[in-house]
Amino acid sequence: MQEYLLTMTGPDKTGIVANLAGVVSNHGGNWLESRMMRLGGTFSGILRMELDEASRPSFEAEVTTFMKAAGYQHLLEPVQESPSAEEGPTVHLNLSGQDHPGIVHGIFQALQALGANVEELRTGLEAAPWSGTPIFNASARIRLPQAVSLDALQTRLEDIASDLLVEVNLQEGP
Repeated sequence: MQEYLLTMTGPDKTGIVANLAGVVSNHGGNWLESRMMRLGGTFSGILRMELDEASRPSFEAEVTTFMKAAGYQHLLEPVQESPSAEEGPTVHLNLSGQDHPGIVHGIFQALQALGANVEELRTGLEAAPWSGTPIFNASARIRLPQAVSLDALQTRLEDIASDLLVEVNLQEGP
């Protein structure tokens, strides 16, 4: 069995996940993990699956037909083994503040400068209950290099948080 990543984006329609799961199942595939969501009226997803190499051509043909009929763009590619990097602790970042341009750039530029790897990121807006002002929220799972401590990361983010008008909370954990 070979692992594959299937990425897709297109108009949000009822039944896309059920139909895709049927195509995977019809070809003996094993659905391993996925992240799928609706953003701005568009459905986007990424699926990691196992598929027997002999089934790949027929799976690819059927999934292409299905995706085109649904108005989706997609890409199927084999999972490549990445060289193992020296990994340090996992840190969970939660951030919130009044929405304005530059928050994501400022925070993640600081993480990049420290050599941190963003493993998962979720962002969104919500209205502040007292004023209706848009509040930007972000949560991320970050892998630090061995040489960077949680304290060093906290200090670096606190240095820029006041300039960005955001509150930052970090927790070490899996």
